[in-house]
This record gives sequence, structure tokens and C-alpha cells, in this order.
Amino acid sequence: MKIPLVILGLATAAGVTAAPLGILVPAYFYPNGNSYWNDLSNAATRVPLIAILNPDSGPGTAQDANYVSAVANLHQARGQVIAYVHTSYAARALSQVTNDVSLYLAFYSLDGFFIDEMTDDADTNHLNYYATLYQYIKSQNARFTVAGNPGTGTVEAYLGQPVTDLLMTFEDESTNYPGYVPSGWVTNHLARQFIHVAYGLTNATTMSNDVNLAITRNAGWIYFTAAVLPNPYDTLPAYWTNEVSLVQALNQAMPGTQIKLSGLTNWIPTLSITGAAGVYEIQTASDFAGWTPLQVLYTPTGTGTVTDLTASNRAASFYRTQQ
Repeated sequence: MKIPLVILGLATAAGVTAAPLGILVPAYFYPNGNSYWNDLSNAATRVPLIAILNPDSGPGTAQDANYVSAVANLHQARGQVIAYVHTSYAARALSQVTNDVSLYLAFYSLDGFFIDEMTDDADTNHLNYYATLYQYIKSQNARFTVAGNPGTGTVEAYLGQPVTDLLMTFEDESTNYPGYVPSGWVTNHLARQFIHVAYGLTNATTMSNDVNLAITRNAGWIYFTAAVLPNPYDTLPAYWTNEVSLVQALNQAMPGTQIKLSGLTNWIPTLSITGAAGVYEIQTASDFAGWTPLQVLYTPTGTGTVTDLTASNRAASFYRTQQ
């Protein structure tokens, strides 16, 4: 009888940190005559950062050299840029939306798209609308990130179908953030799939409190700003450097993630996970190439166990985690 071999993936060795917290900025300010895009590039050398490009509530009618330069600088700093398109809650013709996508790709080097005015219901027609748009964007480049913005709690199908890679499940006045309660299903998914944005935060202390609150709510991307309606995204907050420094410090302080074999019964392994509190996806493979999800584990304490009932079907099993 061939005895299965259980091997813990090197990616989960002690000292590997949890997925870092990132900042996603609606960068609705022109890259000329101010230093905001330069500030984004400086921040991107320190923390994961995504900027939303929005020349004219969409791509505009022609390439703008200042945006080309700003995007190139942010990429050089290891930041990412996704482009704004709006959908009018699935009422806008898909042909118009995909035309915006095509224009953006003709004008700028991008990492994906931000789909604004997204519905938040389970209407099949709405889901199919966004699924079709998702597939179109992925057909342009399978590595593009698609971020959707219902701006509030929504149904899990928006990630499950899928119609987005990331969901902005909070976008509102900062005064509403302390009382916000995320949908229960968010802990079925990784923090990096959720974005929380709040505006009207008047000081760095409130910003710091809300960043820490976002982490407990399984949000992997955040942005908090002092600006207010009608356009809270035409500037960066005065405490921008504080926000970047806080996110950097939190990332550096995250405990290392460990995965260990804690039991083996009839060649069925039980794995123990220790690390930062939150949601982990445990993945398995018979080699280091074909990783597949095994289980999503939510652990508010940073510890948990997973049993792999499929291990006996493989000659060798490797494991790793993602958060």
C-alpha cells in the first residue's frame, strides 16, 4: 500500500506575516499643480496601495499626458491603478460601459477597473449584468482586478458568481461607521476582498480608531478622509501621512503565520493554524504548482484547526495559507 506523504508548504513557515492591510484611494484629483499623486506614489513604497483613476467620471475622450505620467510613477512605486466606470445601478447600457473600458485601455496602463453604482440585491438580471461586465474585463486581461461598489452590505452572490474580485461594502459618512454591522457572510471570504471607505473624519485620532475597527470587520482595504460631500475625493486628508504610517505599523506588527501538523488518523491530517485573527484560506496541492482551496477558516482568536479528508486521495499533500 502506498502511504500518503503530508508536507507543510514552505509558504506557511513561522515568520510569514498575514496579508497586509492596504489603502484604496478614490484619486479624483488632477495630477497637475498639486502633490497628491506624488503623495500616493510615496505611500505605495510603504504600504499596499490602489488608486482609482477617474479623469472625467470615466475615461474622457482623449489620453491626458499628466495622467499617463502619474500612473507610470505610481507603478514605479509598486502601486496599482484601477479605472472608474459607472453603471447607474445596472440601468446603463453594457455597451456604453464596455466602451469606457476600451477607451481606458487605449489611453492608460491599468491594473483593473472600479465599477461604481453597483446594485446590492439578488436580482438575477442585475447579477448577470455585472457577471457579463466582469467576464468582459477579464477577457481583456485575466489578471485585472475588478472592484465593485454597492457602497453598503450586499448579497454573497456578488463574490460567489463571481461579479467582482473586491467589494466596497461601506462608503458613507464617518459618523455612520461605528454603528455599521457587516453582513454575516463576509467571514466566509478573505479580508483582501472587502473595502471600507468613510469621509468626514475630522482628526487623526478618529481615523486611527476607524482603521482598527475596519480590521475587526474583515476589511483588507481602507481609506478614511476628512473631506466631505459633494466630492470627498478631490483631496487627501491633512492626516494622510499618519494614515499611511499607521497602516505600515499595523502590517509590521502582524504576527507570523504558522501551520503545523497536529494530528494524523488513518492518514487524514489535522492542521493547526496560528497567526493574526481573521479569515484564512487553507490551500492544498500534490505539488507546488496546482494549489486548490481546501477550506476557509474564520478565527477571531488567531488559532484554529482544519482536517483534510481529501488527503488520502493524494500521494503527497502540501499546504499553505492565504489571508
